[in-house]
Amino acid sequence: MANIPVVSFAPFLQGNEQERRLVAKQVYEAFSTVGFIYLKDHGVSGASVEQVFNESKRFFSLPLDQKLKWRLSDASINQGYTADGAEGVNDHKECYEHRRFRNELCPNDAELKDFKTNIDSFYNNCLTLALNILKCLAIMMNLEEDYFDRITTRADPQLRLLHYPAIPRSEVDRPGHSRIGAHSDFGLCTLLFQDNIGGLQIDPFHTGEFKAAPPIPDTVLVNIGDLCQRLTNGRMKSTMHRVVSPQVAGDMLPDRYSIPFFVHPDPETVIDPITLEPGEPKLYKAVRAGEWRNYNTRRNYGFEGVERTGLGRVDGEEARVALS
Repeated sequence: MANIPVVSFAPFLQGNEQERRLVAKQVYEAFSTVGFIYLKDHGVSGASVEQVFNESKRFFSLPLDQKLKWRLSDASINQGYTADGAEGVNDHKECYEHRRFRNELCPNDAELKDFKTNIDSFYNNCLTLALNILKCLAIMMNLEEDYFDRITTRADPQLRLLHYPAIPRSEVDRPGHSRIGAHSDFGLCTLLFQDNIGGLQIDPFHTGEFKAAPPIPDTVLVNIGDLCQRLTNGRMKSTMHRVVSPQVAGDMLPDRYSIPFFVHPDPETVIDPITLEPGEPKLYKAVRAGEWRNYNTRRNYGFEGVERTGLGRVDGEEARVALS
């Protein structure tokens, strides 16, 4: 099992300056080593989490032809439904994307009563939590505490409902196949709410040695993305992860549901590495956040017209472009 710290976030949300700084230090150290942290007492209620998992199951239980009416088709909006196989033929999942400002491809009340209302409410809770987590990084890097607030005023983070359908184990365990392949996230950070099935693994040192990151009740699993690694000049670690067969008995894998929330900066924000030491070299080229996001999204969904635009490299490789 991966050595991911479990930390109570309550002292940061409710404590004095010393207590807040102690939590910020724990968050910073986790993100600069393993790249992941489990947070408990994070302020998003268990009832709210359960409600959204129920909404996810309700959505994905609809007939495929109905879900395809809301099919995602625009990288710049990146909102709507994606069928199994549309985002990587060797991945076995379907998903629905929801955003802050534009959700034209969201079921209305006549189609799925209260779906949008409940998803919007959960979305706002996730955004509040994510910005509080990013405050920890600002504090530890001696930036103004509202640094990330100021570059996300127009941001349109992405809430993703994920369904991994029941499938024969032999299908997922074939060479090159998985429930979702190894990748790193390409934004600032990601919140992940898991069900109790399991199968998530992380590769802390990018050596190909993946370790389990199992669901822990009443926690949210948080990880750093490529943009934050670039912005912090490599101090934060965008860690590879994947979803494979869970450790359950039988030849048929059960349905699995998860809910990631991807945080991105305002589209016009230039992500230029922040240096903290005299003479410290910048490890990455500056990129514009909106161009970076659209480029990676188009790559993920196989949209035509993807061009190389000098977006730079992560860990000496092409930017890893998949959504977890």
